[in-house]
Amino acid sequence: MGSVAAAVLLVATALLAAQSAQAQRADENAITAASDAFGTSVGLQTIGLYSPTSARGFNPTQAGNLRIEGLYFDQQTPTNNTALFSGSCMRVGIAAQSYPFPSPTGIADYALRTPGDHAGLSAVITRGPFEESSLQVDTQYPLIKDTLSVGVNFADYQDFDYQAARRSREYATALLLRFRPSEHVEIVPFFGYIGGGEHRELPFVYADGVHPLPLFQEAQLPSQDWSSWGWKQTTAGVIARSGLSGRWTMTVGLFHSLEDEPQNFNDLLIGLLPNRTADHIMDVVPPLRASSYSGDLRLARRTSDGAHEHELQFAARARQVDRNYGGDSLSDLDVVSIDRNAPVSEPALAFSATSRDRTRQTGVGVNYFERWNGVGTLGLGFLKTDYSRNITTPGSPGAPQHTATVLPTTSLTVEAGRVVTFYGSYTRGLEDSVNAPNSAINRGEPPPATPTWQVDAGIKAVPRSGLQFVLGVFDVHKAYFNVDLNNRYAQLGEVRTRGVEGSATLAGAAGLSVVAGFVLLKPEVERRAAQMIAAGTVPVGPVPRTVNVNVDYAPTSWNGWAASLQWTALSSRVETNSDAYKLAPLSTLNTGLRYARKLFGHPCSARFDVANLTNASGLTISPLNLVLPQLRRNFMLTLAMDI
Repeated sequence: MGSVAAAVLLVATALLAAQSAQAQRADENAITAASDAFGTSVGLQTIGLYSPTSARGFNPTQAGNLRIEGLYFDQQTPTNNTALFSGSCMRVGIAAQSYPFPSPTGIADYALRTPGDHAGLSAVITRGPFEESSLQVDTQYPLIKDTLSVGVNFADYQDFDYQAARRSREYATALLLRFRPSEHVEIVPFFGYIGGGEHRELPFVYADGVHPLPLFQEAQLPSQDWSSWGWKQTTAGVIARSGLSGRWTMTVGLFHSLEDEPQNFNDLLIGLLPNRTADHIMDVVPPLRASSYSGDLRLARRTSDGAHEHELQFAARARQVDRNYGGDSLSDLDVVSIDRNAPVSEPALAFSATSRDRTRQTGVGVNYFERWNGVGTLGLGFLKTDYSRNITTPGSPGAPQHTATVLPTTSLTVEAGRVVTFYGSYTRGLEDSVNAPNSAINRGEPPPATPTWQVDAGIKAVPRSGLQFVLGVFDVHKAYFNVDLNNRYAQLGEVRTRGVEGSATLAGAAGLSVVAGFVLLKPEVERRAAQMIAAGTVPVGPVPRTVNVNVDYAPTSWNGWAASLQWTALSSRVETNSDAYKLAPLSTLNTGLRYARKLFGHPCSARFDVANLTNASGLTISPLNLVLPQLRRNFMLTLAMDI
C-alpha cells in the first residue's frame, strides 16, 4: 500500500505543476451519458433496466457475455475494479448489432480508464450509504507527448459491503499505459488489483420454495463475531489496434482474470418460513483459486464506394479456465429466528478435498456486414466453437465433456425514411450458466456450457436530434438449471422467455434529460426432471414487469445547480416453485441535488442523493431462491474535483 500511495503522490505532484488539464470525474452523470434505457454505468452511478448480472431475465456475466472495449473477456472475479474501469454499457437489440458475433440476452461492455494526452488528476470522496466512506484518486500524465501516457488510479472503501457484513474494507489500484508509436497503432496494457476483507458476515437467506416469505431487513439479521471473508482479485491485459496495409485493420485483446480467496465463511439461513425461522448452516470454504486467460483477435477489411460500405471480418477467440471448488466444512447450527442475534461458538472445521474444473474453449469465425446509406444494413456471421470441460472430483473418475458446433448470427435493419429504422436479428450461442448455489450438495460446481438461441426485432425512431424511441420484442431459449430431487444442481429442462422492451431518451431540452424504459417478461419452464418441490411453469426470479424512469434537470438559469430523480417499479413476481405465492409489487424513488462550479479554476461538484426516499420495503428473489430485502432509506454525499 505504501508504494502505491507514493506512486500516486508522485504523479499527483507532477500534475499539479502541469499547465494543461482535462476534466474526468466532476461532471460524471449516468443519465446524460446514456444512449438508451437498457443499462449504463458511469463511475459510481448506475441507471437502466439491465445490468451485467441481469438482462432479459438472465445473467450476462455468468453466461460469458462480457467485453472489454468490445473484445471478448472471460471473468473469474465477482466484482469489477472501479480504478480500472470507468463504466459499462448494456447492449441489446439494435445496439448489439454493432458487435460481431453477439450473444443471446445481450452484451455487457466495459470501458477502461485509458489515459489521455493531457495531464490530469481527479479525486472523488463519498460518505454513505449508511456508514460507507470512500476515496478515489485517478491520474493521467503524458510521458512522451502524443506518444506515451500513463494512468495511475487508486480507491479505498470503508464499510462498503453493508449488505453482506457489519464491517468491510477494500482497496483497488490500477496502472494503465497508452502507447501510440505511430499514427495507426495504439497499444493499451493495463493491470488492476483489488484486495479486501470483512468481518461479522451477514447470512445469505434462501427461500424454501414452498411457503411465502416474511419481510425482513439485512441489517437486523444475526451475525457471528468470528465470521470473516477476504479476497484478492487481479484483472490484467493488453489491447492493441493497428491499421495494416490497404484497408485492413487488426485488433487484439489478451486478458487475465484471477480470484484468490483465503478461508472464508458463508453464513446460511436456509428455508426461511413465515414464522421467521430458518435452518442455520455455517459453510466454511477452504482457500480457493479461479484463474482464466482469454483473448480475442479481429482482422477486418473495410471498403466504401460512397453510399455503400462493406466490412469483412475474421475473428479468433479463446479462453482457458482453471478453478478449484468444494471441500467445504459444514456445521448445522440448529433452527434460528432471523430476529434474534444469538451468538454461537465457532464450530470445529472438517474440510474435504476440493474438486477441479478445467475448461477450454476456442472459436474461429467470419462476419460480413454491409451498409447502404438511407436503406439499411445486413450482417451475416458464423463462429465455429470448440468447447471442452473436465471436472475432477475426489473419489470419482473425471467427467470430460466436449462440444463442437457452428454458431450462426444474422442481423438486418431497414431505414423507413430519416426517422424510423426497423431491425431484427437471430443469434445462437454456447453459454455458461450460474454455478451451483451454496444450498446445493454440489455447491460451487459449474454446469457445462449449453446451446442457447434468441430472435429479436423492433423499431427505432429518432424524430429529432436528442429524442429517441426504441421498442423491441425478443424470444430467448436457454437450458434451465436448478436443484433436483437429490438437492443436486443440474439441468432440469429448458426455459423460454418472451418479452417486450422499450426505451425513450430526451436530451438537450433546456437542461432537461430523460431516460425511461420498461420491460415485460413472460418466462416459461419446460421440465424434463423433477425438482425437490413440485413446481409450476413460471421460474422463480424474473420480474414480469419493470419500469425505470430517470430525470436530470440542469437549466443554465440555475447557475450550476441541478436536480435528478430515479423511479423504479417492479410488478409482483413468483416467490415459490409452485407459482402459488407472489411477492408484492415494489416501487422505489431516488432523488438527488448537485452543484457544480470552478474552484481555483478547477471543475468541482458536490452531490447529495437520497435513495428509497419513501422508505419502501420489499423483497427480491433470485432464480436460485436467494432472497434480498430492499435497502431502507439512505443518503450519500459525493464531492469531486478535477485538476
